[in-house]
Amino acid sequence: MDQQRTDPIRQAVAAGEFQRATILWNEYVAAILEEIRQGTCTQASMVEARVLLEWSRDVVQCDRAHAQSQLNTIWAASQYDPSGSTADTLVRVTL
Repeated sequence: MDQQRTDPIRQAVAAGEFQRATILWNEYVAAILEEIRQGTCTQASMVEARVLLEWSRDVVQCDRAHAQSQLNTIWAASQYDPSGSTADTLVRVTL
């Protein structure tokens, strides 16, 4: 496994830096596509990509579920607002 290519992606995904992760993923995919075009892509490279993709998907799904849970909590709490107003409420969610 080429950790120099995959570690930055893993770090960005794990940190929730999804815009950065997307850029790194696009660069990673472009490198693999170039290897395929040149006929130098190995089965190990494809397995590495699959493992990284599955790991990334799992982490992103967990992060999304956590964000959804936070939104559900905020919604439930808003149902108990005696004034019925949410105008003064500030919600910041990073997906």
